[in-house]
Amino acid sequence: MLAVMQTNMGEIEDSTVRPKVTDAKGILKQNRQFLDYFWDIAKPEREIRLKAVEDLIEHLKQSEKPDELQYSLKRLVDGLSHTRDDARSGYSVALAQLLSVFEEISLKSTLDSVKEKHNLQTAKKKFIRNAAFGNFFGVLALSQSTRLHKEPQVVLECVRLLQSLSQYREHLRDLPRKTMVDILSETSKEVFEEVLLSALQSDLTSALNTPEQLELLLVALQKFPSVLKPKKLKKLLGTTAVITKENMPKLVEVLKTAARSVKKENILPPVAFDLLQVSLREDNFEMFWNEAIIKGMLSEMPGPTHYLSFRLLGACLPLLSVAQLEFVLSADVMTHYGQHMLSAQLADRFKFAPEMEKYVSEFMQGCADADKQLVVALGFTQLTNQGYPVVPSCWKDLEHMGLSALQKYVEWLMEAFCKPQLEKCLDFSTRRQKGNQETEAESDSCVARFRKWIILRLTFIGENHQIKKSH
Repeated sequence: MLAVMQTNMGEIEDSTVRPKVTDAKGILKQNRQFLDYFWDIAKPEREIRLKAVEDLIEHLKQSEKPDELQYSLKRLVDGLSHTRDDARSGYSVALAQLLSVFEEISLKSTLDSVKEKHNLQTAKKKFIRNAAFGNFFGVLALSQSTRLHKEPQVVLECVRLLQSLSQYREHLRDLPRKTMVDILSETSKEVFEEVLLSALQSDLTSALNTPEQLELLLVALQKFPSVLKPKKLKKLLGTTAVITKENMPKLVEVLKTAARSVKKENILPPVAFDLLQVSLREDNFEMFWNEAIIKGMLSEMPGPTHYLSFRLLGACLPLLSVAQLEFVLSADVMTHYGQHMLSAQLADRFKFAPEMEKYVSEFMQGCADADKQLVVALGFTQLTNQGYPVVPSCWKDLEHMGLSALQKYVEWLMEAFCKPQLEKCLDFSTRRQKGNQETEAESDSCVARFRKWIILRLTFIGENHQIKKSH
């Protein structure tokens, strides 16, 4: 079955016979193979697509026929809104190569053609998704053409188009944002300062209003710190830094919006992670964590804002110092995570634990600092519910600990078994547990529970052959 691309927003239908191609100028009648390139560019197999792109470009270079070049440009632009992901990707790659090789093709006119062909204002509702993809893949092709950075005005138009596509997150997810970051990373300081900065002034000034606008500012700050100095930030935001007491209420609202926007995707919104990085650069990390995360995100009922906090906790581990790790692993985010671990044991409840285990595993694998590894292992070990650690005793993340950190951890476990100091644990109780008055007997029970878990953990370490125990 062959996929037949219609002119109406890339709609396709199945047919057993390849249809006739309308070709008033007779371009294709002379060379059927030329048409086959476009069919192959849209095929599901990646190797076939790439070979077709290569062959098409080589054919155009050899033929030197302007009419074939123009037909190719139009056909590739039309195909950007194809209903299949593979086809869209193929046409975008082909367009990028075409623009890269044939520099006589204007980037400005190509972008205009993309916006005209895939007009989001005039597209019927059922074709909005296709049109959004058509615009995105058009900009992607321009950004991958290796020519975009040479034309500042086209860069500006691409950035504005990507910003407008942020409202179609349901379809495009985080693709426009990632492409904008890529474009800015290829943009020179001069172009940003002389062209983009003034054009994006209103967006940067409104950075505290929406996740998209804040993300634009954060990306620009990361890429062009010498342009967006404190004095410039003062003009844009009214403050010389992003993480300030004055900005915190708006930052919290932006984070809440971002958290809800990815509710179905179960991911960490990029703006949250970038904001965390800014807090570290501005040396305001503790303020950010206390005000934005603990007092802001965790003030909501359990749900998206809590999961954002948990994801940010996991994602920030590789970035923090020992003191900062001790701070976050003994703060309220951990307590709420522990409470989630207990409630998630009920049937049909969302379970975050696999995500956190992945974060910790990646941290352990990428961290060569034994002290940091030990702090993280102890932080999760000391998160207890009435004496019993909430993380399982069979914790595979230990498989990635270095030998030095593991030896210190085992020594700590043995010492804790002999002389339990539960007051040093981040212990919590459920509402039902709090209703029962604590007695000395219950305190003894907590110690027994803690010791029971330590025995299981030490047994796991001893019996797990994946855990490195000697040189």
